Amino acid sequence: MADTYASYAELAAHNTRGRDYLISSRVVNGARGANIAIHGGAIEYPTTQLADYCAAALKTSFYSLQGLKSSGNSALHITSNRFDEPSALQVLRTAEWTVSWHGTSDSTATTYLGGLDTELGTAIKDGLAAAGFAISPPPQEIDGKDPRNIANRNLRGQGVQLELGRGLRESFQLGAALTVAPIDDASRPSDVFYTYVSAVTAAIAETWPQSRTGSCFRFNSSATATG
Repeated sequence: MADTYASYAELAAHNTRGRDYLISSRVVNGARGANIAIHGGAIEYPTTQLADYCAAALKTSFYSLQGLKSSGNSALHITSNRFDEPSALQVLRTAEWTVSWHGTSDSTATTYLGGLDTELGTAIKDGLAAAGFAISPPPQEIDGKDPRNIANRNLRGQGVQLELGRGLRESFQLGAALTVAPIDDASRPSDVFYTYVSAVTAAIAETWPQSRTGSCFRFNSSATATG
């Protein structure tokens, strides 16, 4: 399905920030990497929560554009190869590694792992497999190999793209549908959620030890962030 908007400027021209969508970012001084969710909120739920949790656990930078609409949030989807929102580019300007969180519409409980960072990707794949999660090679359309993909637009030009099947994402929460906006979110993370993010954060920490102290951060949002 083709995107409604080809750029962030087009999206912003037809939607109201703080009502239809929210942008949240934290740039952690000294952090070596970033967890991002460009299709967060109710666009591909709960990718904002996954990126935010991992960023906080690792004291890394964080970014998410979150859909807030009561319906029709898929219209806020801008494909990763064209995603150009300025705050996201600012977050990645000092990042050596990136993990970009996404969700697929299929009913599988698998993770399609792509991106150009094969070292970190392999570590995450091995960690998830050891924790009992299914990993699959991604179809070409979501393989994250394009250098223009937002996951690869860091200092090294290499990132990891995690595409989580709907069945897997549904197992991460208790009490809410995947289509709810964050402001209406009544869900609670399940044990599966914590097992998954623990495997990912352990793989990142082993591959990219935080050798510099991330002591302070900047948070920018048009409304109170959730998740």
